[in-house]
Amino acid sequence: MIENQIRELFAGLAGARRETTRVDAERARRRGRARLRWRRAAVTGTPLLAVATAVTVAVTLGFTPGGLRRDGTATGTGPAAPRQFDPLVPYLSFGWLPAGNSLLRGGVSRTSAFMFAGRTATSPNVWDLGIYAAGRCHLTSGAKKLTCGSAGPTIDITRPAPAVHGHRAWWTNSSNMWWADAGLVWQYARNGWAWLILPNMYRYPPQQVAAVRRDAVRIAAHIRYGAPTRPLVFPAQLVHVPGNWRVSSVLYTPDGRVLQASSFALAGGRPSLGSDGGLDYQKGLPTIGIGPDSPKSTCPRRGESNREVINGVRVVVSHSAAGGLPRQDLCAAHADGLTLFVSEQGAHPAIGVASLFRNHLRLLGGNPANWARNPFG
Repeated sequence: MIENQIRELFAGLAGARRETTRVDAERARRRGRARLRWRRAAVTGTPLLAVATAVTVAVTLGFTPGGLRRDGTATGTGPAAPRQFDPLVPYLSFGWLPAGNSLLRGGVSRTSAFMFAGRTATSPNVWDLGIYAAGRCHLTSGAKKLTCGSAGPTIDITRPAPAVHGHRAWWTNSSNMWWADAGLVWQYARNGWAWLILPNMYRYPPQQVAAVRRDAVRIAAHIRYGAPTRPLVFPAQLVHVPGNWRVSSVLYTPDGRVLQASSFALAGGRPSLGSDGGLDYQKGLPTIGIGPDSPKSTCPRRGESNREVINGVRVVVSHSAAGGLPRQDLCAAHADGLTLFVSEQGAHPAIGVASLFRNHLRLLGGNPANWARNPFG
């Protein structure tokens, strides 16, 4: 996802307390993920990572040394990367960040997980970390490029980097990064790749670039995989919906001792991977953006829009078209301390957005203490 676009998305979806709030799940869908497409065959089926400088290289995979085949899969008996992630369980956490930096936002889908860290939610410079499930990434072009899904960017391997916690690592570039050694890539587990994109280093004077790269190696070495994190909680629950519905991907922001699900997508079958810019969603099923409201919370109007009152809450219901398909949106700027945006795209919606809000969505208020770990009530 392009950095300034995802920053704008999260400023609206989850930064309601600090800045203007415009919760819009569709923003996530239309934000291209240039920087982390999980973002990514992942949070989407596309990913970014990069790696390896030789046709066959020795790679330490945690507990035992292993090798690397031409296709980017690993030999050896080290721990394997997960075949898929649970969107309701954040898999990643930072163990160390430079002073003044902290987690800003993150996301999980079945095939990838990612996090951003920086000084503020609107910082122009962030650390952009993404990992992919086993088998998502493959080396091509004589082990000089890594591809992670058909829609992912091409990552160019430039030169070896210092080892990451005993794992071989490489500096990388990609087509949207014209400055050298803009990323660090390594195999975090057997058949699983990780990519850390450095802050916009063209902003730094030459004497600071080496320090940024040293920080990158240290950040990578302290990343925790599969370890307990702050709990992921939802400000609303779905009730009386089909039993095969599940959350296919989540975007979250930190909120004190919890991670708030600021946007999530639903699927009852195969989600549309790589097409939404942040969420794996299924046509005809809702995507939901939600967060604490603020006096500046507003609702965008698209196509034919009508103001209604549903369950005592003022909402805007809009009908338009996106990508040649019908689309319906519902926005509530102020709903029990929350700002909410529900979107459905497709000719055959499972439940209309107005009906979903009226009969199937339980709002839990603006106090994180009342939010739920389970998005289904």
